[in-house]
Amino acid sequence: MLSELDVLQHCLNQALDSFRVELVNAGLPPLSNYPAQAHPLDNPDLLTPPRLYDARRLAIGGLRFQGQLKALLQVPYEKVVEQSTAVYDTACLDIFVQSGIVDVLADKSCIERGLHIFELHQKLDLSAIRLATVLRYLASQGWVHEKSQDVFALNRSALELLPGHNGRIWSLTPGKPKVAASLFQFMTDPCWKYSTSPAETAFQLSHGTQDTLFAWLKARPEQLTQWASSVRSFGDADETLLVNNFPWQQLNTKLIIDCGGGQGCLTIAVAKMRVFDLPKCKFVIQDLPEVVPIARENVKHTFPEAYESGQITVEAHDFFVTRPYTAEDAVYIFRYILHDWPEEDCVKILRNVQAVAGLLSKILIIDNIVVPATVNLQVVPKPEDLQMCNFYANADAPTKSPPFIPANYGAASKMSLALGIHMMGVFNAHERPLSEWRTIVSKAGLDIARVHSVRANVSVIECVRKA
Repeated sequence: MLSELDVLQHCLNQALDSFRVELVNAGLPPLSNYPAQAHPLDNPDLLTPPRLYDARRLAIGGLRFQGQLKALLQVPYEKVVEQSTAVYDTACLDIFVQSGIVDVLADKSCIERGLHIFELHQKLDLSAIRLATVLRYLASQGWVHEKSQDVFALNRSALELLPGHNGRIWSLTPGKPKVAASLFQFMTDPCWKYSTSPAETAFQLSHGTQDTLFAWLKARPEQLTQWASSVRSFGDADETLLVNNFPWQQLNTKLIIDCGGGQGCLTIAVAKMRVFDLPKCKFVIQDLPEVVPIARENVKHTFPEAYESGQITVEAHDFFVTRPYTAEDAVYIFRYILHDWPEEDCVKILRNVQAVAGLLSKILIIDNIVVPATVNLQVVPKPEDLQMCNFYANADAPTKSPPFIPANYGAASKMSLALGIHMMGVFNAHERPLSEWRTIVSKAGLDIARVHSVRANVSVIECVRKA
């Protein structure tokens, strides 16, 4: 009989072996944290072969088994201290980016050799002792390494924090630590703890306002621009996979409406695929009035011929008002929209679409689907039961996790779960499992026709009107 430790070790070894084989088969160089240059797999626009994608996902899941190993082996008190001081992860990352440390270390004169803390002190006018304290903490997180005592150099992952990268845009969006600090009050406030209003959240408590986040941003154009950029960066991370792995050509429509489309990046990318008969297919990007100028400029700059010909238009529209377009085969897209809203508001938004959708219309909800963190403790596994291929039904979606491993692969789901906490703190919303999506869709008078996995952090929930 295999123990829990045996299972975790076996799965981790298999996952890494599988990834190593597929990396070689794809003709890609070995991975390393320490070269001061990006690896091809770091590029979000890289379309990896399906087998390499699956192997990478298995390997990442396998490395997350290490999180289970840590939970198994770590002294509980150490775990408590580590978790309670995790607030300094964000604080040190903010120092790293906003003080210019990452930019100085990325200079071509020192990116390989690194810099001594006294050189950083001279360049940035910051305390050398404090720099060393922060950089050693960041080294424990994998952002830098200490080449020799007090000499620090960037790791590969830190390149994502340089100007022009989506990681830097996301990291520079303020407010998350403030909201996090107010979560306990939000959860326990006698008047608010059962509220579902987006005007009664940790955001209002932390920012001393009665406005919702969107109303607050509307009055602060600079903050709105940064927020819009961070939302775009989040979408960019999955956009290539979404555009190339979803069967857009099967929609067979002449009207696509990107509801709450932000800067219009998804619409532009889909239109450029030319899988539709563009002269006959119209694309409409809808968002709030304050976002429309940002989207319009993006379309003009990125796809001017489509803007000038009217194939892509941008207009102001409110989710909570019945949509102005009616077409028998119209397609309505909601990408990263409904996770911003509590259930009753999601139902209202979708009902407004259902009221005008034709029998051939489709509503595409592009969002994260939370997998429960259930653990199978009943099965006593044998070695042959732990082959990685046993845990995937096809190239797209896992069907089950190994024994002792949460169904969501534990720490592998941390990014989406953390986003869910953030959505709760600023909108009174959250990321949802498929059961909750089914409830919302049904209450809106729709049915889920199919759930598409697109080899990304999101899935596409394809909905139609109830028969």
